[in-house]
Amino acid sequence: MVDQFADRLRALRAEHGFSLRALAKLVGVTANAVLRWEKAEVTPTRDKMIELAETFDVEPGWLAWGLGDRNPRTSAESLGKRLEGCSKAELNALATMLDAFQVEREQSPAAKVRKKA
Repeated sequence: MVDQFADRLRALRAEHGFSLRALAKLVGVTANAVLRWEKAEVTPTRDKMIELAETFDVEPGWLAWGLGDRNPRTSAESLGKRLEGCSKAELNALATMLDAFQVEREQSPAAKVRKKA
């Protein structure tokens, strides 16, 4: 059963045929760090969790907490369909979060470099 992060990570690594060392190299950590994640001794940082989810092409929430579906649903079409069922209050909350992401993106070092170019 894959009801814990460590179990989901171990199963995904096996499905993809990655060794501890290979996965560690992909996400920029040591093999020992991956082993400690799989033994549930520690959990990855938020950034590493997102990298792991991207590496395995799964939803970060599913990987971290087992929430939602395993497969990513981030296409504009699938998001649009999901938004249709939201209340006005939920849509306002989502718009606020999107605004915050936009501000963060505009203030990132990469955005500042793009503006200079």
